[in-house]
Amino acid sequence: MEKLMRDYAAFERAMDIDKVFMDLDFEDICLAIGADKKALDHLIFSEIGYGGQELVDFYRSKFC
Repeated sequence: MEKLMRDYAAFERAMDIDKVFMDLDFEDICLAIGADKKALDHLIFSEIGYGGQELVDFYRSKFC
């Protein structure tokens, strides 16, 4: 669980600071940060009610 939480924090940084949502989809972001896509997707959904790609798409619609 500790690695998953580090991955979640890395995903947040990648989205909020690095703005990777402009160029990468969720799968590519997971590859870039070394995260398990399925586990991170599940955690994101349980936290905010969006799947990982849905969140990336939301960011794109609001910030691009």
